[in-house]
Amino acid sequence: MIDLLNVLRYKSESTDIDFKSAQYRFNGGTEADKSELLKDILAIANSWRDGTGYILLGFKDQRPHPAEVVGIQDSIDDSRIQQLVNSKVKPKLTFRYEEHLYEGKTIGIIIIPKQKRPFYLASPYGKLKSNVVYVRRGSSTDEAEPVEVIAMGNEDSGRGDLKIELSLLTPENEKLPNSFSRTYLHFTEELPDFKRQREPRGPFDLSLGLERDNSDFWREYGDYSYVNNGCIAMRFLLTNRSNVQLSNSKLELTVQAMNSQGVQMIAGREMPDEPKPTWSLTNPLTLNAVRAQMEEKLEIDESGPTPVCHIRIGSLLPGEQGRSELLAILPDGPGRLRLRLRVLGRELAEPIEEEHLIEVTGQVLSLDFEGYKRFLLAEQTESI
Repeated sequence: MIDLLNVLRYKSESTDIDFKSAQYRFNGGTEADKSELLKDILAIANSWRDGTGYILLGFKDQRPHPAEVVGIQDSIDDSRIQQLVNSKVKPKLTFRYEEHLYEGKTIGIIIIPKQKRPFYLASPYGKLKSNVVYVRRGSSTDEAEPVEVIAMGNEDSGRGDLKIELSLLTPENEKLPNSFSRTYLHFTEELPDFKRQREPRGPFDLSLGLERDNSDFWREYGDYSYVNNGCIAMRFLLTNRSNVQLSNSKLELTVQAMNSQGVQMIAGREMPDEPKPTWSLTNPLTLNAVRAQMEEKLEIDESGPTPVCHIRIGSLLPGEQGRSELLAILPDGPGRLRLRLRVLGRELAEPIEEEHLIEVTGQVLSLDFEGYKRFLLAEQTESI
């Protein structure tokens, strides 16, 4: 949201942006006071624009310079504004109101996605007339002409509500199943250093100088086995099945372990590669180092009490799909997992929320070093 505000304050008032230096007189206000809020929301909702409309509260317009941040004094709960608008406006108007701390001051923002028009009041309220379509032209508000109202309906014909479809997929882009069988490795001792026993092949054998034993090989392989045998890898597919663009779309994911097992999330680019027993001075750049240079559109925030995975999809044209990079969910034992997902986008007045349940079965193995080597040998035998 801060990034969005940084952009909007540099724009001038127009059909999709309105600056207000003070909060609306809503709390304890008269019908005439509250009708000012209704009028501005209706005007932006009916305006001729290509994307989302915004009313910024606590910003003083000072064109041609960026809007000054002056802040607001009173807070309004979004549910109260929703109740007022939903009880007066026809048809149902989708919007949301938020308050944020910006440059040390409290500001408000009303977000109105582009949607099917026109909107009007079924009954007179305050200073507003019934069955009149208020529209924003430039930086002013006016009553729409009958021809203009017809043009709104013609332009928006076929435009329905946003229809966004979220799919959970396997790494092979198949539908993610609801149940998995996994093997969970728990080591009862620290794995030892790795050291090869090899004699030089001759006086001119330079390989010993270019290659070094990877003393952490066993520990790295233990991590590799632990993750790859126990994780559930997935990606997310977002499809825009509406007739309008969805911009700045993103996903938010949290995972709840329903049987008190531990669980963590790992970005696909952070998954451990199969380690090598030696490393070479001629090839110091690892695959993970290359991955670290890629643009990170999947981030896991562990700063709060519950880790949250943020996945940026970006803008989706009508009919377009957006596919995320891989995410691995790693429980430390069998049990049920609840995945809570939210889809957000600039044209969505409210996030789309979904839940998915996953059942994980399997065995938990407690292994010492010798037991781990036998486990690896059995894996190799099965793969032959």
